[in-house]
Amino acid sequence: MTGARLLIALLALALVTAPVHAARYTHQPILVAQGGNGGISLDQAVAQARQQHQGKVLSAETLRVDGRKVYRIKILTKNGRVKRTQIDARSGRTESRGQ
Repeated sequence: MTGARLLIALLALALVTAPVHAARYTHQPILVAQGGNGGISLDQAVAQARQQHQGKVLSAETLRVDGRKVYRIKILTKNGRVKRTQIDARSGRTESRGQ
């Protein structure tokens, strides 16, 4: 039983101390111009989220939520937490999702 606990403890330690590797986000620039209403691009949304949370972008994607175009961005903060932010593509308004 002690050997199993030791193995679990070593595995947990390895997971905690392992460096976090994240692929750099890649995307094609998206122009938002719907009837002259303007909007922000995915690049602008990523820059906005990075500035708000001071971290490394893990992923960025464009989605439709309730008929609206939104950007969902995950950022790894300097203290090791993952923040998920949702930004409305038309208004540029941030809709943080907690966490």
